[in-house]
Amino acid sequence: MEVATGLLLRARARFEALEEPDEPLEGSMLAAENAATAFDPVGYQVARHRVRAVDALEMLMGSMHDPVSGRMEARPMAMYALVRMSVEASAVALWTIQSAKKHDRIYRALQVAYPHLTEYADFASVVAKEEDAAPYIEFRDDKARRLIGLKNDVGTLRQRELTKPPKLWRILTAVSPTVPPGRPHGVDSPYVIWKMTSAFLHGSDHLTRDLGDLEQVTESDGVGATFVVKPSWSLLCSCVAACVVEVEKLDARVRFLATTAYGERSLLPAS
Repeated sequence: MEVATGLLLRARARFEALEEPDEPLEGSMLAAENAATAFDPVGYQVARHRVRAVDALEMLMGSMHDPVSGRMEARPMAMYALVRMSVEASAVALWTIQSAKKHDRIYRALQVAYPHLTEYADFASVVAKEEDAAPYIEFRDDKARRLIGLKNDVGTLRQRELTKPPKLWRILTAVSPTVPPGRPHGVDSPYVIWKMTSAFLHGSDHLTRDLGDLEQVTESDGVGATFVVKPSWSLLCSCVAACVVEVEKLDARVRFLATTAYGERSLLPAS
């Protein structure tokens, strides 16, 4: 537990040292691509995802460790929902701006914006009568045409259909370290963390038993025995540390795009 606690405290120190990236400099790649995705600028998208990632981590760390009293606490299931929220948000944001190609970044930003419109209209259809939901459906259709127009403004994207983004597991794989075919992902891979936390959210019995600390409390009566799943402190601490790293990676990428012009010319003043 001592090693895991040390990891958590170091992760917390790094987390508290994070600074939100500044607005993009004029002439930077990010500034230009905000204009190219004007309906829902890519930089704004990334900032919203970052807020989700950071908010989940703040609540998680505050629940696990009180720096004033020194109290340490963990829950066997619920905390993994916050881990997944954080790693998923960071992954979607990083995937959106990860590519070295301008047209890829623009297309991905439009892809991410597209299902938000669909969810908006779908929710209205669920909670409202058909006639009351109609304005939301019209809004979706109008803004979808706007997204397609922005796509068509990029010459290399004109012949490409605007689709929803890939499945989340593909996005998590894309932002995880590349491994050779047949080789396993590392335990700190965003994809692995997302898979593990999904098991806790979905109640995947065999996985949660293996990943948690299982304690048998009654003897078998011939049918079964009673077990209690206790939180794995070391697993939770390692997940928190990995989530902090993902926010750091995202911030580094945002700062590069926000301070660099096309051709990788830095806009920062010479030191």
